[in-house]
Amino acid sequence: MHIWVSLLLALTSTWAQAEIVTLAVNGKLTARAEYHAGKPDKPAVLMLHGFLQTHEFPTTQRLANNLAGEGYTVLSPTLSLNIPNRRQSLSCEAIHTHIMDGAVRELRVWLDWLKKRRKSIVLLGHSFGSVHLLAYLQAHPDPAVRKLIGVSIIEGRLYAGEQKRGQIIRQLRAMSRNQNTAIVKHQFTFCKQLQGTPQSLLSYLEWSPERILSTINQVPLPMTFIVGSEDDLFGPDWIDRLRLTRAKVVIVEGADHFMDGEHEFTLLDDVLAELKDA
Repeated sequence: MHIWVSLLLALTSTWAQAEIVTLAVNGKLTARAEYHAGKPDKPAVLMLHGFLQTHEFPTTQRLANNLAGEGYTVLSPTLSLNIPNRRQSLSCEAIHTHIMDGAVRELRVWLDWLKKRRKSIVLLGHSFGSVHLLAYLQAHPDPAVRKLIGVSIIEGRLYAGEQKRGQIIRQLRAMSRNQNTAIVKHQFTFCKQLQGTPQSLLSYLEWSPERILSTINQVPLPMTFIVGSEDDLFGPDWIDRLRLTRAKVVIVEGADHFMDGEHEFTLLDDVLAELKDA
């Protein structure tokens, strides 16, 4: 009996053990990810916060560790944002040169790496990471990907209103056509002053709430969005608009955008329930 208990503990430790993986994701540019090798009979989970954060963002890292403890293979990449071996989050005020298409290309490299180890994969995003994963699925339909789970998916709201978005996009497109690389600033989601090249800001602003909702309906894959009832980082009608799509929407009562404290256990239960169906 003691031998079996010891063996079980040893295997659990092996399944949950994390390692850092580095890959060339764009020519000579390298990026990092945390990898937990899990049980072969469970789907692998590619988890992404995305945008300006790293894989060490607390919400995603807690969830990654908990899923690894349940025996799931988990790969958590950090998008490079054009910085080799990026290890730190970037502020909104940093000068950004990265674009959405670059993030999609990096995700394809990570998924190709993961598919060599597991045949069944679930994509799990937090916040804008869910939008990155939607963009990937739209560009690269992939039979190995069984489901998308988006936690606290954010809609890239402009506080100045959506009519302002069209005007900003037209200005940025004109600057890009003229190869104008002057640094510009605009409000975008929680960033009061996102600062970067016209091409960089344009690539994010073009993912409007309408485009996100339309993409959810176009991508033929099971999708579940888990959102907190007290999340104040998106607009008051965002949950209702998500409910009008083909996706399943799960509400965590009382949780905010980060699903911390007592809500992290509810989030884990909800994610495990979704993984059982994958």
